[in-house]
Amino acid sequence: MVLYHKEFENAGKVPGTQVWRVERLELAPVPKSLHGSFYVGDAYLVMHTIAIKNNFSYHLHFWLGKECSQDESSAAAIFTVQMDDYLSGRPVQYRELQDSESNTFVSYFKDGLKYQAGGVASGFTHVITNNLSAKRLLHIKGRRIVRATEVHLSWDSFNKGDCFIVDLGAVIHQWCGSKCNTYERLKAAHVAAGIRDNERNGRAKLIVVEEGQEPKDLIQVLGTKPELKEGNDDEDFVADVSNRKMAKLYMVSDASGSMKVSLVSSENPFSPDMLLNEECFILDNGADRKIFVWKGKNANPEERKAAMKTAEGFIAKMGYPSNSQIQVLPEGGETPTFKQFFKNWKDLDQSEGFGKVYVTETIAKIKQIEFDASKLHSCPQMAASHNMVDNGSGQTEIWRVESNGRIPVDPATYGQFYGGDCYIILYTYKSGQIIYTWQGSSATKDELTMSAFLTVNLDQSLGGRAVQVRVTQGKESSHLLSLFKDKPLIIYQNGTSRKEGQTLAPAQRLFQVRKNLSTITRIVEVDFGAQSLNSNDVFVLKLPNAAFFWVGKGASSDEERGAQYLTTVLQCKATRITEGKEPDAFWNSLGGKKQYQTSALLQSHEDYFQPRLFACSNKTGCFIIEEVPGEYTQDDLAEDDVMLFDVWDQVFVWIGKDANEVEKKESVKSAKHYIESDPSGRDCRTSIVVVKQGFEPPTFTGWFLAWDTSKWSGDHVKKAMASLKVA
Repeated sequence: MVLYHKEFENAGKVPGTQVWRVERLELAPVPKSLHGSFYVGDAYLVMHTIAIKNNFSYHLHFWLGKECSQDESSAAAIFTVQMDDYLSGRPVQYRELQDSESNTFVSYFKDGLKYQAGGVASGFTHVITNNLSAKRLLHIKGRRIVRATEVHLSWDSFNKGDCFIVDLGAVIHQWCGSKCNTYERLKAAHVAAGIRDNERNGRAKLIVVEEGQEPKDLIQVLGTKPELKEGNDDEDFVADVSNRKMAKLYMVSDASGSMKVSLVSSENPFSPDMLLNEECFILDNGADRKIFVWKGKNANPEERKAAMKTAEGFIAKMGYPSNSQIQVLPEGGETPTFKQFFKNWKDLDQSEGFGKVYVTETIAKIKQIEFDASKLHSCPQMAASHNMVDNGSGQTEIWRVESNGRIPVDPATYGQFYGGDCYIILYTYKSGQIIYTWQGSSATKDELTMSAFLTVNLDQSLGGRAVQVRVTQGKESSHLLSLFKDKPLIIYQNGTSRKEGQTLAPAQRLFQVRKNLSTITRIVEVDFGAQSLNSNDVFVLKLPNAAFFWVGKGASSDEERGAQYLTTVLQCKATRITEGKEPDAFWNSLGGKKQYQTSALLQSHEDYFQPRLFACSNKTGCFIIEEVPGEYTQDDLAEDDVMLFDVWDQVFVWIGKDANEVEKKESVKSAKHYIESDPSGRDCRTSIVVVKQGFEPPTFTGWFLAWDTSKWSGDHVKKAMASLKVA
């Protein structure tokens, strides 16, 4: 086996996906029109190249069919190491096993994976033959990840719960079981259309057949139809969402000639400082069937080359399922899936300085769009990027939650919330209505429960079309802040705005002022003491007979204006002082000078976070989620599902019109569970937004490319089937 192959020269030259099959210990390119089709007796290499500015990044996979030989399996692994070496160790490497492929791998083949019987040893080749005399049966499985597996051409292979493709060459029948749903039919139609267009050059006829209405030519091939099985419950493994949070970090060493692993940390999120660039590490997420090997740039070259073998040995040693997924990552080439296990991950090219910080490579599909309130209605991408459906100029009504219902709040005090209260805010604008449920950090459990109950009641009284947004104190969105026009939102630390039981405000108080977006500012009462100060912000110190207006080095003029507004609300005259020039009286009032936050604002997760779409279910008794692979589209929103759409600073719960009633009721609880199980130790106060099919706001639709507002009118599945020219 040589260290160079002629196919390496063609690898990764242009963006896109390349596929090679291992044929008699050689690499043979697979035609692009047949990408996604794999023989179960073979091994393959798949390279996905991404252009980033003037450079490329690479994802290199080797795929093993269930029936491929040991020689082919070994050859694929060796070719992967050699190609990685040829590309200077830059690719992220993956091991892919049939039926257990990673989401990254599946995302390259949007119409699903097709497993064909046989392999190179049986004489099967990846050639477009236009064979109009073919006879085979494909079993279609999966809703998000579609797999078409060739099975025995017999009624014994059928069941009532799935779709099957009977490929007779000139005619392709899509057979639909009586218990399969419309979403599964559409996915099967995409597979059938792919066979017609790519393998038959469009010459075959595609026909949909309902169970019990089989035509004569189908009966001639399959024989008399017996009573069919109800359905196949042997679904792909889907882990409980809790498993994704369980991880450990190990350091790898083979100094003694055999692999040794030593535990670095048994609890995530980990610190990035634990990863030493002269070592290799294993991030063990085996509970979720995922193993990561991180290769430090100065690690032993032999250890780097043996990383995949090391991971396979680790899986065996730990007793994890043999089909666990493996990722091998070079230092500097970490994927978002890997980074999510670390706290405050900071990339090498991250800029410094006060204010918002960006990295040069942004993964999210929606690019950062400069905020311009005048363009919100015409630009849903801006609405999504900044979480603003409009500029807040609509009608706002606010109620305080009490045991006897919703009590109207005096409009003169709109924008002043107390930590001991819950509030319901109804916002009406030209495109719909939004109900914000604001929950104070000191509110009682009864008040929290009542706020959720009153929100549902208000939504029902409005026809069930409003967007519902749960907001916990400190997690207010830009749009909620904009409702109070030119007044910043003021949040008092404790207490209540109720007329009865209101406690006296403390004599000494400290408020933090921070700009959120454009001129929108939030003011929050914080713990009294110098340790609460932050160089990025403005603070107002209110004393019995005096007040100070402290301006941090990284503060903005908008934050200063917010502080001036606060002094008018508090009815005090404040002395302006700047950081570094404080009088002794200032520090003495705070109980002495103490260490406080002086560094620049760290990059937020949302700046590099890639939005993710999941279908969620609790049908099995435990909460499970299945991610939509690759770049999501509106077509991925299944009408009979509840979907979670995570854009980091908030999680949308999208409820399809045909969703299970139990899942509808449990949807917010499911979203909370999802946030709590995040490996990065995510803030459990992250906002949850409930959106119903057909009433999606631009803050949701703007994340999708070319959102079609008319899609939900009429039978869109029927339209999609017609567009595929299915008879």
